Amino acid sequence: MLGLSITAIGLRPFRECLSIFKKLQQPMQLDFLELAIGSSCSTDFDYSGIPLILHDSCLYEDGIRKRLNLLLPKSWDIYAEFAANNDVRALSLHPPRQHECTQNELETALSQLEKIIKIPVYIEVMPSEDYWCSSVETLVNHPLLVDVSHILIWHGGDMELTKQTCLNLLNSNQVGEIHLSHNKGKADTHDLIPLDIWFNDVIQEWQQNYFVTFESLPYDYCQYERLDKRRYRS
Repeated sequence: MLGLSITAIGLRPFRECLSIFKKLQQPMQLDFLELAIGSSCSTDFDYSGIPLILHDSCLYEDGIRKRLNLLLPKSWDIYAEFAANNDVRALSLHPPRQHECTQNELETALSQLEKIIKIPVYIEVMPSEDYWCSSVETLVNHPLLVDVSHILIWHGGDMELTKQTCLNLLNSNQVGEIHLSHNKGKADTHDLIPLDIWFNDVIQEWQQNYFVTFESLPYDYCQYERLDKRRYRS
């Protein structure tokens, strides 16, 4: 399945983001919307007819962001309730920092969360080395969200090494979701995706086997780019 993240089009009122998603749904052949940081995704909104993925601490209740803490099971309740009442296909989230828990504690928490929320849960590879899943050596035994741009940061902007690492992870059969965006290999800037980027040729194949999410837009749709990015570029 192929989807679009609120992160790509956000910093607008949520209804405007939803309008953009619907405009892009046919030309980009989008199957789902990822609720994520960027605009307030309220638990009270009517999401009827919209397949969703939840990414990290994305939900708001009464205007307050509800933190999802993998190490605090009480924080899972609102996400489990939301998933039970909406067409939520999966949940992805950031791992804790390595000093916060052991690998075994992390893997146990992921399994418990998946049982509570009753949908697939994916743990994201991170760009900063203090987190779990911030290198091949710190990956855990649980299905992954492979963020292509985070791996680009691992390799300091080396596109060929990034491609090989991504393909190796996909061949490991440990991946359930992929995030697509772009940067210069230094920071997770969610830049527009170039037309000649290496993964454009494999998106169609990937979406048959994974949840593939645009976290930034291809250049062809730059007019809908996240509002702060548009202001910066102008």
